[in-house]
Amino acid sequence: MSCTENESNPFVVFFLPAVVGCLTILLARRWANAQVSNTSSTAVSRRRKIIKDPLIKRPLPPIATKMVATGAKKSSGTAKKGAAPQVSDEDINGKRTRPRLSPSSTAPVSDIKLADNPLPPKHIPFPYIPQDGEVLFEVMSFVFTTVAMGLQFLNLYRTMWWLPHSHTTQAVNFYLIDPHLVAFIVTLLSRRLLLSVSLALLACVVPPKKMPHVTIAARMFILGVVLGALSWCTYFIMVKYHVLKIFYLCYPALIYFILFGFNSSPFLELHNTDTPLMHSCSHEPEQIRTEVEVLRQDFNMRVKKILFNSILGAYYSSFVPCCFAQSYLHYDAAGAAQQVGLVWGALCGRYAAHLLPAAHTDAPHRAARHLGRWTLVTALSSDTSEVPEWSGSKWWRSGARVRVADCVYEASAPLVCAHPTDAHHTRFYSVFNNPSKLLCLLLCLQLALVATQLCLLFSSFAWHYFLAVLILLFINYYTLFKMARDYLVAWKVYKAENLIQDKNVAMQTTN
Repeated sequence: MSCTENESNPFVVFFLPAVVGCLTILLARRWANAQVSNTSSTAVSRRRKIIKDPLIKRPLPPIATKMVATGAKKSSGTAKKGAAPQVSDEDINGKRTRPRLSPSSTAPVSDIKLADNPLPPKHIPFPYIPQDGEVLFEVMSFVFTTVAMGLQFLNLYRTMWWLPHSHTTQAVNFYLIDPHLVAFIVTLLSRRLLLSVSLALLACVVPPKKMPHVTIAARMFILGVVLGALSWCTYFIMVKYHVLKIFYLCYPALIYFILFGFNSSPFLELHNTDTPLMHSCSHEPEQIRTEVEVLRQDFNMRVKKILFNSILGAYYSSFVPCCFAQSYLHYDAAGAAQQVGLVWGALCGRYAAHLLPAAHTDAPHRAARHLGRWTLVTALSSDTSEVPEWSGSKWWRSGARVRVADCVYEASAPLVCAHPTDAHHTRFYSVFNNPSKLLCLLLCLQLALVATQLCLLFSSFAWHYFLAVLILLFINYYTLFKMARDYLVAWKVYKAENLIQDKNVAMQTTN
């Protein structure tokens, strides 16, 4: 067959083999399904044939339970014969119990217990929202901070190469930039990227049983490499500059030890995903308060990491280059400060979207629904002496009043087990009762940052400022998309959950 024939008959050359291949695959799949159905349904078909045979009459199985109305003759007759008392399943506090009633009892005890205890809240499964992996997030963060550092060096050491009598053809005076300072900043900004890439490569080679020990060894090795590289760069920087500038270089280390102590995990990892936080709908109020304390500490730690890592990235990528600028160099201090603020805001949004996504706030939200909240009513007086004391082992419903430390508190949630005088419980419920408000706040801050950058973009006349704002806008648009998506999903989920909760409260009050 010649080339002209191939070109004139494209159906024979391209489409006919594809059609034959598809038919072959379909026939093979039908044959495989037929073989599986024939081998697996033999016993079932025989059983059905035996059961449907009209010549064989099998006795009906005995009826285990009978639907008898309350107070009927048959039920009273069984009670007279000394049969076991009636057993009924009731749902008290979400826990299945089997109260045993004597034959002579006429009052429904289970109804009394249901009236005394509030119904547990109903939770809606949170939908899956895709998030960036650790390696992808670290790569994007490293590229962003490195580009921000380059833009700040551009603001400091820019040239006017386009002038006819210019003595340089480059946009930046690279000979004025200290290479050891650049190596120090790049090493510090790439610490988490090195660890995440190393762990990702080791996970493909090392068996899962040995992975915990290998992870510890990799962390120690990366920590040693990073500290060694930083020490080497610091030595050459100390030789060239004054001691005060060395203090500027090492100042964030003091803040790190104040916030995290001597723990090296926050320095190398953004957060540990080995033990994800889960919520258990416990029936013990003490367990709910313990779970709330764990979730509260985790949230505070995440907020600390967001603030520290964003300040650290903006400090070393945008502020340190200004500190190490030559004394004879004149630059726009307002423009450099603007660059520091924009980088810090962009990093805050990135870390907040990664560490506080909508899926992570669902577990604290469920715990907050069980925790509830108290509001201070009035001081204790003689006419409120009948108000009971608060008990930590009891559930309280909406409107219940208790006495604690000569004060009266009223439950302002459908289900309450919080301590009335604990401010941590009050703040936890206020934040996570509806996490869409927190996500809306983050979204509004990100929108304000993007709007500010757009205003600066249209009002800046210098080409290097225009380029810096334009490049920083790209990462802020991506963060804005993630925050908007999380907020919309969380708002719809929690709105539906509130409707279900209101119906349950209305049913409980009517019953």
